[in-house]
Amino acid sequence: MKTSSVFLLIALGATLTQGYLFKSDGCPEPYDRLDETRCILTDPFVARNYTDAIAYCKTHGGVLLHFDNCADQTLFYDYIQTEVGLASHHYWLAATDEAEEGVWLWDHDKKPVPMGSPFWYVGEPNGGTSYNCVVLSYSYTHRWVDTYCHYTNYAICLKAI
Repeated sequence: MKTSSVFLLIALGATLTQGYLFKSDGCPEPYDRLDETRCILTDPFVARNYTDAIAYCKTHGGVLLHFDNCADQTLFYDYIQTEVGLASHHYWLAATDEAEEGVWLWDHDKKPVPMGSPFWYVGEPNGGTSYNCVVLSYSYTHRWVDTYCHYTNYAICLKAI
């Protein structure tokens, strides 16, 4: 191996394992460390519909954003607010009621989505049979609102480590 190649790997703080390039923080490229157990990937440049957002995350070895506790809600809100360029977007959550109206499930594991405060914005979900997907809405301090799945919003992907 050439000396310059070795130097480049050391400079990047990365190693190649199972086809993934890992950074020094333990997350595969292009993810960043979120906390002790998860890496996060945000794409504030390309808006996608719900199905394409799920596919984007799968392509990068992760799943679309999901959480069901207040600590994680605060963690994601703080992350969105402090990272440059993220605060002024709507982001998809991996939640849908397409299979059965009013029964909100996480896409990745089909477990129930928490309802009410503090997750959902006041009066949400309210779209009836038309709104079957969920976004973190910047218009409502990144609280959850239901919307059309064919709308385009931004993706946040998670990967467990």
